[in-house]
This record gives sequence, structure tokens and C-alpha cells, in this order.
Amino acid sequence: MKKIFFKRILAYIIDCVILFFAMLVVNLFIPTFGDVEELNTRLTTSIESYTSGELTVDEFLEESEDISYDIMKATYISSIAGIVVYLLYFVVFQAYNNGQTLGKKWLKLQVVKTDDSNVDMNSLLRRSLFPYGVLVNFILVVALLFASKHAYLSINTILSNIQMIVIFITLIMMFMKDRGIHDYLANTKVIEA
Repeated sequence: MKKIFFKRILAYIIDCVILFFAMLVVNLFIPTFGDVEELNTRLTTSIESYTSGELTVDEFLEESEDISYDIMKATYISSIAGIVVYLLYFVVFQAYNNGQTLGKKWLKLQVVKTDDSNVDMNSLLRRSLFPYGVLVNFILVVALLFASKHAYLSINTILSNIQMIVIFITLIMMFMKDRGIHDYLANTKVIEA
């Protein structure tokens, strides 16, 4: 029972590495709105000022929060592209590849419905909304575009904490019962292929 848990984790790590490199390529073609390099330099300077004692904790948190928000505003198209790439890989590619991502294929795992029938795109979409962060990232992009900075930062904090709890519970469920929250929501399971 526990063997499949570790194989699932390793398959997901493999998939994340693949997606990381895919996003590196995609980001070459995505415009930014503002000087992201200058914002990163400001953030580095802020960190250095804090570590040298020039900034208090409160000053550092306020300054880094402002800079991080500006970076998110400048790179929001990359966030949208990340959601699209993620859905293409974990939903569309997996649906057309017999319930397998490349990580699952290499580790001989397969997503199927609980009745052992082939998984469909609708199930894979439901499966990817919560633990994988698709829904959270979508809400954060919408909040970034339409909410005030204060509202966005509050939403980001709340959703990030909820996301961590969901991931933690999912890992426990997968370890104990071989099915995570996402499997129950989508009526799926992962089997040895």
C-alpha cells in the first residue's frame, strides 16, 4: 500500500521538473509589465538592508510585501500561462495518454475512475483544482487584476494557508488510504499500470 504512495510522490516530482522546464521556455515569449529585473534588485537590496540591521522587521516586511506585489503585477501573464500549461499537461495530455503523465508513465502508474474505467477530462479537471493549486492560482490572478493591493495580499495569505492545509491532508489521506482529496472529488484512484 505505501509503495504506491512513494511512487506517486516521485511521479509528481518528475512532472514538476518537466513543467518547470516547459515554463522556462514559455516565459521566453511572455511580456512583463514593468522592470522585473529592477524589482528583483530592490528586493535583494531590501533583504540585505534587513540582514545588516538597517531595516526593522516591520519595515522589511512592508517593503518586501510592496515589491513582491509589484513583481506579481508585472508578471501576471506568466501566472496565467502557468495555469494553462498545467491544465494542458495534467488534464488534456493525461486524458489523451490513458490517465498517465510522463512521471506516471515512467513509474508505471495510471489514473482511473474508481470503477476501473478510463478517466475522462472532466474528472481530471476536478482532480487538478484543489491540491495542485489551479483554483487557488486562478483566484489569485483574478484578485491581482481586480482587487486592491490590500485585498489581494489578504486573499493570497488566506488561500495560501488553506492550500497548505489541503496539501497536508491530501498527503496523509494518500499515505493512509491511497486516495487524496483530489481523488475523492474526481472519483478517481491511481493504480499500478
